[in-house]
Amino acid sequence: MEKTQGMKRSLVSRILGPTLVTIGITGVILGFALSNNGTTDIRVEGNPAIEALFPEPDAEVLRQTSVGIDLVAGYEAELTINGVAIPLDEINVLRDLENPRESAQTSGTFGDTLNRFLYQPLEGRSVPELQGDSNCAVAVYWPLADPSDRKSIEWCFTAL
Repeated sequence: MEKTQGMKRSLVSRILGPTLVTIGITGVILGFALSNNGTTDIRVEGNPAIEALFPEPDAEVLRQTSVGIDLVAGYEAELTINGVAIPLDEINVLRDLENPRESAQTSGTFGDTLNRFLYQPLEGRSVPELQGDSNCAVAVYWPLADPSDRKSIEWCFTAL
């Protein structure tokens, strides 16, 4: 009788132990696979036009940090920071990652994949520096093919 119980325990521990370890490892792998390495902002993740917001929502940044939006090719954008509309000539439009100065001055070509609209707070500009504490930005964006199809996204962050 003792031998039968010992065999049952041995069989259970030989099957149950590795099964539990396998389930645990599978759970960890599945957790990593389902985790979101990018932003957790569903408005960005679920929007095919927006690739990123700068700074990310709820981030802590310095007062001179650039603010903007990265869109897929074929879109334009306007920015408002803390209720101040940023003039178009103060928004750097980066369309060429290899030569950002030239793309900011010439607006690049619309065939390039980079389509980043950034405002750099500087003395003498519309917003010389971000406010200490909470700041909010609004980006209005639209496809070049239909400029009347305007959408907007608002996000807030903290400047130190």
